[in-house]
Amino acid sequence: MTTNPTSCVSRALPGLNKLVFGVAAALALLATAPATASVVNFESLSPDAIYVDGDTLAEAGYTLQAVDNFGGTSGAVGMLINGMDPTSCALGGCPTNNTSHFYQGLNGGSVTVSKNDGGQFSVRSLDFGFVAPFGSLANYSYGQLQLTGNLANGTTVGLALDFAGTDSSGNPLFDTAVLPTAFGNTLLTSLTIRACLFDGIGGCTVATDPSVDPTAYQRQFAIDNLALAEVPEPGSLALIGLGLGALLSRRRKSAASSNNA
Repeated sequence: MTTNPTSCVSRALPGLNKLVFGVAAALALLATAPATASVVNFESLSPDAIYVDGDTLAEAGYTLQAVDNFGGTSGAVGMLINGMDPTSCALGGCPTNNTSHFYQGLNGGSVTVSKNDGGQFSVRSLDFGFVAPFGSLANYSYGQLQLTGNLANGTTVGLALDFAGTDSSGNPLFDTAVLPTAFGNTLLTSLTIRACLFDGIGGCTVATDPSVDPTAYQRQFAIDNLALAEVPEPGSLALIGLGLGALLSRRRKSAASSNNA
């Protein structure tokens, strides 16, 4: 009996074409969609913990490191607050519209966020507020939260967010920011967060030497609910591609064997 090779090829190609299209679609999706998303909300951490320069806290696959911008002379530069405990900020000045745990950057300090495995990530949104030295303030925005993202190529990107005003008792309020695409979709290796104060002449200044600037320690902030997203590393995509390539090769060999039968 004679087998028609053309007939075998015509039967093999439809399945092979479907596999090719499936591989292409899978790789396209993997290349564009975030693999996972995490929210750092501090709920798994004990409140009232105090942080000095170099101290770290970790949650949801990320590490936050407290930074003293005055060379280790500021004392406490961070603290975890329980928003349900009124004694956490007995003198006032803390944001009052958050009843969960949140992080405060104190005394002109900043905090650096990085992924535990060293991978890249983006910051999609966060809650933030000003931390004043005391309550009973006039209802103004006193400064900005400054975000500085470090990229893998050594460059940086920046974004400034105006703090919200105060409540009826003159205590600051939390606000929520969904970050613009130009910043929120940028892949970062780390993120530094700090505060600046409006200088009254159109600028917003960061902390300088406390010995010459009496307001140096007043650049304080609160953050919560950092929505962070990461994409698959190039190496992971390559491994997936190799696996799909091997499957495609196996299908080709199977089709060739059918042609020679």
